[in-house]
Amino acid sequence: MTARSHATTIARRAALDAVLWYCVPAAFMAIYIRGFSLPADALLPHFLIVAMPLAALILMRLAVGRLVANSALRTAIGATLLAVLLSVMLLYYALVIAGLQSWGGIISWNVIPSYARQAPTYVATLGFPPWLAAALAILAFASLVTACWKYLRRFDWTAAAARYMSGKVLVALLLCGAGVLTASAYNLSMQPWTAESEPVSLTLFRDPVRVEVQGHAVDPIAAASLDRREETVRAAYVPAASGPRRNLVLIVIDAQRPDHMSLYGYARETTPHLDQLARTREVRKVDFVHASCADTSCGMLSMSSSKFPRQFSFKPFTLQQVMRRNGYRVHMILGGDHTKFYGLRDFYGEVDTFYDGAQATGYFMNDDQLVLDRLAAMPDSDGTPTMFQFHLMSTHMLSKHDDAEAHFKPARSYVLRFHDQDSGAASTVEESAINYYDNGVRKSDRMVRALLDMLEAKGYLRDTLVAITADHGEGLGEHGMFVHMNSVREEVLRIPLLLIAHGYTPDLSLLPRAAPAQVDIAPTLLTELGLPIPATWQGRPLQARQADDFIYFEGSQNFGLIDRSDPARVMKYWANAETGTEHAFDLSADPHEQRDLLDNVTADTLLAWRARIVAGTPLQFARIP
Repeated sequence: MTARSHATTIARRAALDAVLWYCVPAAFMAIYIRGFSLPADALLPHFLIVAMPLAALILMRLAVGRLVANSALRTAIGATLLAVLLSVMLLYYALVIAGLQSWGGIISWNVIPSYARQAPTYVATLGFPPWLAAALAILAFASLVTACWKYLRRFDWTAAAARYMSGKVLVALLLCGAGVLTASAYNLSMQPWTAESEPVSLTLFRDPVRVEVQGHAVDPIAAASLDRREETVRAAYVPAASGPRRNLVLIVIDAQRPDHMSLYGYARETTPHLDQLARTREVRKVDFVHASCADTSCGMLSMSSSKFPRQFSFKPFTLQQVMRRNGYRVHMILGGDHTKFYGLRDFYGEVDTFYDGAQATGYFMNDDQLVLDRLAAMPDSDGTPTMFQFHLMSTHMLSKHDDAEAHFKPARSYVLRFHDQDSGAASTVEESAINYYDNGVRKSDRMVRALLDMLEAKGYLRDTLVAITADHGEGLGEHGMFVHMNSVREEVLRIPLLLIAHGYTPDLSLLPRAAPAQVDIAPTLLTELGLPIPATWQGRPLQARQADDFIYFEGSQNFGLIDRSDPARVMKYWANAETGTEHAFDLSADPHEQRDLLDNVTADTLLAWRARIVAGTPLQFARIP
């Protein structure tokens, strides 16, 4: 073979490497851009970024081609390197797509280690034995290595190229290549392509123009203005006059639906402890409470800051901060990972105790046992007013479910039934999915009982308000939708609210209200405790008759409102920003959204609703001094 034909062969095989390498990124970007309506501007930057590992791989193969004489060993090393990089690429793309489908955002770098640590639990939750999943993963990787080995045995060009060059030329090429890669990585860190929505940039670096809170955008410019208002109100806030302070226990149950609680009339006995509690003391049950969205970050932030999603900022004056300003110790013990996965810890503000899944070791993912164990380690009450906030995960689709404790059978996880295509009025009823969820509700009820028993033994329930609610609901096949974060249907937005007075009689009664909002919860708690409400809070206490005519919600490209101007006919309207489709329902007569009344809505009403949605949820700062 002549030198020219030899060079031509090397060039062709190198080009084949590049073409095959880009097949996976090209397929991913097609899904990324077309499937999730993301900007095509991300395509070229992403292709430039994935060129970096390809270049690194070529440099390593050139070095191996020169240093390793045995062709079989050389091919094996190259195949392993190639398989590792392809595996990392495929895994990353899978995580990105899972994040976009689940909460509408790109997975961030600090969340990936948490996913990795919890991988066996994820697999077990999905119903696969961990050993089987591990065996399949090993088999898949071995198959990939074999495929790469066969390819390189026939088409590898790096060994011939390395031997074609002199030693000095090869060393110079390797050093120059390493330098270019280092410079490229540095340039990426200094000027990431976040504005173009390039996925790797969004994973590694926060977008300075648009920050995602589990899929909900927070504009830093608008947030800075909101935070200045928050700081003004925070500085002007005057705590309640000295006097007795009742304790507060806030229990948030992840993905809890009120219509699957026997306390709310569900046919199955899913909340036996709460049912018994309601027979022995007054449990004030609030119906029709509406969450701001169907994900934890948004729900928790909306609850603690009393804000609708498009009013979120980075330093809100939260319930936790208000309690501390009034002399309370604040202890937050949370079953999920609010530090990394949800990114909520910074939003809550400084508290006396913060413990969640990120700090806990030796537990399964979303294991509420860590909540009980942490509370058990807390000291007994010394009379200082105290707020406890708990977050229970037993009802969540990815919580630890023990088959031995299953009350309803057969039960099977429905997490793989995630679907984002709304079927309208049609539903998909699966007994095993309902059983799985209801078993989680029963476990949450047991956890509530254990928490309250422990708090009573430690002396924290002598003069205490206990509030039990949820961050969002859950889809169980209604409208063809399972899990949450994929719609704004009532099943994922309706949440419970229970208030229990321990050791005192409330001064004020809860007044009836059409569709109470999640943002009303914190003001209601402060009113019962006799503490002032910050002026920037959007919610209204349920002890007061005054309430705004509109509340807002959003999620999964949908933005909507509840029109409660006529309490006898509460209307729900939402529009999809991607497709432009609109929907309207009379929730008073049709709480399960079976009859779309959009065609019956007057043009003036529809225009008014659209204007409110387009303008965003209006801030009401009239009360700010």
